[in-house]
Amino acid sequence: MSIVDIAFIGSGAATTTTLIELFDKLINGPLSGIMLNITVIDKYPEFWKGIPYGARSSVNSLTITPVSDFVSTGKERELFFKWLKINLDDLFNYYSLNGGMAAEGWLADNSAALKNEEWDKVYIPRFIWGIYMQNKLLTLLKTAEEKQLVQVTLIQAEAIDVEKLTGGLFNVRLEHPDKKQTTITVKKLVVAIGSAPVKTYEMPGADKPYTYINDLYAPLLDDNIKALRTTLAATENAAERNVLLIGSNASSIELLYLLNNRPDVTQQANKIVSISRAGCMPYHISDTRLEHYPTLHLDAIKTSGNYNIHTLVKAAKKDIEQAIQNHVVRVPYVDRIIGYTIELMQVLGEEAKKIFFGTYGMQLTRLIRRSGPAYKNASEALLQTQQLLLVKGEFAGITQQDNTGLLNYIDPVTGQQQTYNLPFRVIINCTGADDLENSSSRLIYNLVNKHICRVNLSGKGFEVNDRFEAASNLYVIGPLLGGNMNKRIYFWHIENLARLLYLSPYLADCLLAGKGILHHNRKASD
Repeated sequence: MSIVDIAFIGSGAATTTTLIELFDKLINGPLSGIMLNITVIDKYPEFWKGIPYGARSSVNSLTITPVSDFVSTGKERELFFKWLKINLDDLFNYYSLNGGMAAEGWLADNSAALKNEEWDKVYIPRFIWGIYMQNKLLTLLKTAEEKQLVQVTLIQAEAIDVEKLTGGLFNVRLEHPDKKQTTITVKKLVVAIGSAPVKTYEMPGADKPYTYINDLYAPLLDDNIKALRTTLAATENAAERNVLLIGSNASSIELLYLLNNRPDVTQQANKIVSISRAGCMPYHISDTRLEHYPTLHLDAIKTSGNYNIHTLVKAAKKDIEQAIQNHVVRVPYVDRIIGYTIELMQVLGEEAKKIFFGTYGMQLTRLIRRSGPAYKNASEALLQTQQLLLVKGEFAGITQQDNTGLLNYIDPVTGQQQTYNLPFRVIINCTGADDLENSSSRLIYNLVNKHICRVNLSGKGFEVNDRFEAASNLYVIGPLLGGNMNKRIYFWHIENLARLLYLSPYLADCLLAGKGILHHNRKASD
């Protein structure tokens, strides 16, 4: 039986950044004469990009921060900007040919800034990073293979189960596109599947008369926009050509940006309705710096000295309200509040810190949801024409009526269930990842229910040690690390490229440890 040295489940940014570091360490370190057998498993045929930076997103999908913050520090920033300058014209030509109306507007607004290297002004199409990351990995992989340092096998399949064997090995069960199942045996297993699947809503009726899209990015975002357009075009009654978005998060505002640049779709639609507890889209961003950042509530508890993690976060939330004015998030102000909160937390002990990173961090993030100007301007344009309507309330389900679905929701004022007064022909789930305890992923379900991995306080991630291990020789990287607090990993969410670039070298060290080839020891305090 052939045993794989290292297997990665998932081939997106978390795996790709880790393998880039691992290959670089092998190529530039002392050779050991040991060839690593590495297997990478992905449900989809595209490797090395993942959902945000690959084909499952639109070519018009943009970064959520300016490129200066997207790759903010370290050697990667210099390397990426150098590559971007060299390839800018080719990238512009490709985007112009493939991006349609959205690309035309984006290039008109941003070409000059990019050519002038004004990185802080531009939110780049995410596919650009996907190309850069894939090219970098393939170049390093070729060199590592030529030096006989690695043998990499790619498998298109869904990892659905893991079994712990004696001797620290794992059996990983795979389901291939033809539904055939096989297993591989692994020494070190890396779970890098991105975020857990979105919460699944069961819609009434075996044969639904309306189009329901549970995952905007499955199989492809562009395919789902085509399905939306087809359904609306086939609806004879114009008053029924309504689209419901469940949620108002990042995927929701991304979809609105894409639709606003697709008049062939918006001209077919009557109303687009978003239902969410917030009742609003992510806020505008302001990077304006102030002479003074008032933090009255945090100052008060610091002066009293009598606070715990719960009262500390309560004070931080009140101060954050002052940093958000007229639906604008003043980022330097928020950064000051978050930094101040963490500073005051240091005296509360390790358990308080775990509660903060596991429970309260995501609450603060939800308070300061923001979006780049292109996305925000698109949603504002649709609001001004009243084609987009925002409803504040908790989604309670869909009632089937004739050829449409009716929205049921809980009114936040009365606490009573109401039925919205429009019928919907298209319903799109734009909520975030479900809790791991309730995940529809067979892999996550089995890892949890076989007690191989333990869900951390956030409910969205696995508990790991400072070597990234959720169990001995089972490692986690990417969004499923969110909610951890230890001497290496201390983030409440890791849906952030900068954090992956920070963590991936350390995970590469952990994966190489014990193979006789670790040549770049890092202290935990680095």
